[in-house]
Amino acid sequence: MKGIEAGLTQSASWKDLNQHFLQIKKTSIAELFHHDSLRTKKFSLTEKNLYFDYSKNPVLDKTLTLLAQLANDANLKKHIHDLFSGAWVNTTQQLPALHTALRDPKKTGLIVNGEDVLVKIHASLDKMQHFVDQLHQHQWRSFNGKKITDIVNLGIGGSDLGPLMAVHALQALQKNSLRFHFISQIDNRTLQSLLEKINLESSLFIITSKSFTTCETLLNATSILKLFQEKFSSASIKQHFLAVTSEIERAVAFGIDPECVFPLWDWVGGRYSLWSAVGLPIALCIGMSNFREMLNGAHAMDQHFFHQPWLSNMPVLLGLLGIWQVNFFLSSAHAVLPYDAGLKYFPAYLQQLEMESNGKSTRINGEPVDYDTCPIIFGDVGLNAQHAFNQLFHQGTAHFSADFICTLRDPKLNIHHHQHVIASALSQSKAFMEGCHSDTSYKILRGNHPNNILALNEINPFSLGQLIALYEHKVFVQSVIWQINPFDQWGVEYGKQLNKKIYQSLSSVNNDNKMENFDSSTQSLIELYQKINRSSST
Repeated sequence: MKGIEAGLTQSASWKDLNQHFLQIKKTSIAELFHHDSLRTKKFSLTEKNLYFDYSKNPVLDKTLTLLAQLANDANLKKHIHDLFSGAWVNTTQQLPALHTALRDPKKTGLIVNGEDVLVKIHASLDKMQHFVDQLHQHQWRSFNGKKITDIVNLGIGGSDLGPLMAVHALQALQKNSLRFHFISQIDNRTLQSLLEKINLESSLFIITSKSFTTCETLLNATSILKLFQEKFSSASIKQHFLAVTSEIERAVAFGIDPECVFPLWDWVGGRYSLWSAVGLPIALCIGMSNFREMLNGAHAMDQHFFHQPWLSNMPVLLGLLGIWQVNFFLSSAHAVLPYDAGLKYFPAYLQQLEMESNGKSTRINGEPVDYDTCPIIFGDVGLNAQHAFNQLFHQGTAHFSADFICTLRDPKLNIHHHQHVIASALSQSKAFMEGCHSDTSYKILRGNHPNNILALNEINPFSLGQLIALYEHKVFVQSVIWQINPFDQWGVEYGKQLNKKIYQSLSSVNNDNKMENFDSSTQSLIELYQKINRSSST
């Protein structure tokens, strides 16, 4: 059988890579620089406003040739075409994954299951445009005529992390006095803290749930809706509650006016959905024209990904280099280190994007993998990381890789401050790679940690769109090589099922749900919870 279908680790390209790895594994990255003065020029790319330097990886020209062959053997080109054309790339749910269509400027021409999805997408964008304009022009007001002052996003996972990350990254472009709040936690402290900050009469609540059954989101929404009805009236709800969902009837049954429901579709997964009406808080913050520019940036990366050959293709290279690290150097962790406070939430966003997508151990044919898949993704703003966990990187025993993300221009920041930020990023990247030799043992840094530098000219809607789409496509490339489905999340779904059962037991006065056959630890904690709460209520 040709290619990797018969088994990734048994394929000719994998064996060639393994043989090559045995030949170069003891060669340090610093040595590669010493022997090639043109190394960075050879191993870097520029695409519009984004610069990608991958020279601090243990690769040679031959390495990249072999990795490209692995991509060919995996039939990556066909898989990319399937992704963009609306084929069933989500194999377990028999669905396409059309996040690329969400930022396609064409308004017609993508037929999926007999429907032109681009028509639906642009109709939704037009609805968003109309609402954003209404709110910004103060035509959309509270039930008693007050200006809206606060936007509260109620969501979790992709319905929270994407909008939160983008609003924070682009808040310098905010052209209104709106205040934005993102609520995903369901503890009472979080909800009470929110209610202390806002005036219900001038607040707009966006309930984002694809299924409109998400427990955490609906719990918060129900509590706020009930409070709103108690203070005012059911008739006032329309002006204050919106829904973003694929289940319009459920949202209407919940109490949302049909005109205030923005559509989602089953072919968009939560962690890929910020380009849709899930991004409504982003549009409300930066304006619809800037939101469309963000879509344009993502679309530009889509076109780059679709058309460029493997060794000139940023997402493909980023994905293949990750394969090289995870599967040959056995790196189990990857750090994302943005040196721009605007990207504070980007590591958390990537945690969901990468680990929920590729944190799988079953191939699409149902067989278990016999190789590692997604590494643990973590990170923080780079300057914070330097004074926290970077010590482990420099002198610990773990093998890891890292992405340094920086912005080359920040018009809002004092030039001397910005120079210090860039100096910090470059110094850490250099130290990761070179290490430090010393006659004093406790001052030795072993180095040889591979890392990439991704530099944006500046953070703006276009460049942020580019950056996000870059990582989306990196994830897809790796899923194709690993032969897993990056568009489902059955582990998450099972956790939701268990949650329902345990909640029922916690709520049972007589604890009559032992028939669920919980383990002794879970059952003991349920009983302890009930005991403490019975005693506190007497």
